[in-house]
Amino acid sequence: MSLKAGTRLFAQNSSCEVVVVRSAPAVDTVFCAGLEMLPAAPSAPAGQPAEGPAVELGKRYVDDGELIEILCTKAGPGPLALAGRALSMKAPKPLPSSD
Repeated sequence: MSLKAGTRLFAQNSSCEVVVVRSAPAVDTVFCAGLEMLPAAPSAPAGQPAEGPAVELGKRYVDDGELIEILCTKAGPGPLALAGRALSMKAPKPLPSSD
């Protein structure tokens, strides 16, 4: 199953939750703190709570090839990753000058 825009994903060992903003058809799995993110909230945490860099609320994350863009809706420990590569925070677009 490939991820589609609007899909919510929940971390198994972190409080992190994200929404897919954009995704290539080949993308079917995103990881948070080393475990696959699920389309439904897990009933119980899987293993030890994650200890990693924080995934920040309201920030967008992308991979190097921009195959996927996700928006964090609930902050928590990460990192977010795709195919073994960590996702990076997307830089905001500069606003036009008001001259």
